Amino acid sequence: MEYGHGGDVYRNRNVELDFSINVNPLGMPNFVWEAAMKSIALSTRYPDSTCGALRARMSELTGIPGEMMIFGNGAAELIFRLVQTLCPKKAAIPAPSFMEYETALKACGTEVSFFYLKESESFFLNISEYLEFLKKERPDMIFLCTPANPTGAMMRKADLLKILDYCKRAGIVAVIDECFIEFLNEEKADGCIREFLAWKEGMPENGGTLFLLRAFTKTYAMAGLRIGYGFCTDPGLIERMEENWQPWSVSIPAQEAGLAALSDERIPFLKKMRELVEKERKVLSDGLTKAGFTVFHSEANFLLFKDFKTEQESWLYEFFLEHGILIRSCKNYRELDSRFYRICVRTHEENLEFLEILKEYR
Repeated sequence: MEYGHGGDVYRNRNVELDFSINVNPLGMPNFVWEAAMKSIALSTRYPDSTCGALRARMSELTGIPGEMMIFGNGAAELIFRLVQTLCPKKAAIPAPSFMEYETALKACGTEVSFFYLKESESFFLNISEYLEFLKKERPDMIFLCTPANPTGAMMRKADLLKILDYCKRAGIVAVIDECFIEFLNEEKADGCIREFLAWKEGMPENGGTLFLLRAFTKTYAMAGLRIGYGFCTDPGLIERMEENWQPWSVSIPAQEAGLAALSDERIPFLKKMRELVEKERKVLSDGLTKAGFTVFHSEANFLLFKDFKTEQESWLYEFFLEHGILIRSCKNYRELDSRFYRICVRTHEENLEFLEILKEYR
């Protein structure tokens, strides 16, 4: 099976710098690392299948009741659990977008309708056209990612509210993927928490369901520990998702690392991360633009860009691999081809090294 994501350092042993995965450029913070390491001594026993401590702390921070949240082995697992629990007849997803939505849906035999984003509109979601698309296709479930993957663009809150209102009235399960939300400035980093808490207001009898999908993976550079979580306005759906899965999908080290990530130590860490990402994203964007690439707008910790070469001539992935740097080729995203690439924001020194090497690309 061909590996379709970033981070494939296992088949590319010469990689010294990985720009292909969208994790925090600061790396895993010490307070998370120490919690995970200490928990190894506890791993002779089974993990808490309810993630009780995590659930209680998350509820304390968000105001969301514990019975309306779920934890899993990364956000990707929760996508599959949700889809397999509901088995929707028809679902709608944007293209390009995170590949696992389509994979999970097709594994259940769901009919998938694609809303194709336009390069001429920088792959932003056109709200009026999207709402017309939903009315025409009448899906049972939708997936939206904000900030979007692979662009990093954030949906306007007013547009998202229109979509959520429509899903309420149409009885649609709206899955909003906010796995990169904490990279935004503090004002935006809460995402749709307030909308989630207010969901039941004005809800019709057969109204839809809102599922917010998040993860510790990106923010705290915990990709190998695997822990994601979701908030669902339907506690009954959460219960069914729990019943239909093996009980120990979140390991003790992952749970302890997640709990540490919710401690007050996260506050200065997140502030430092956001300042670095905002500054260094501009450094990379300006450097790529100066080199002749088309760079798409991002508010997250990564950039989508397009080669100035033709599709047949583009070899940027191989070029950087020869220099020990791994980038993400986006040719396996719907609506993208081999001219499109994605890179994450790393430290200033690493970003300058990337741009210096890029000068040799011809």
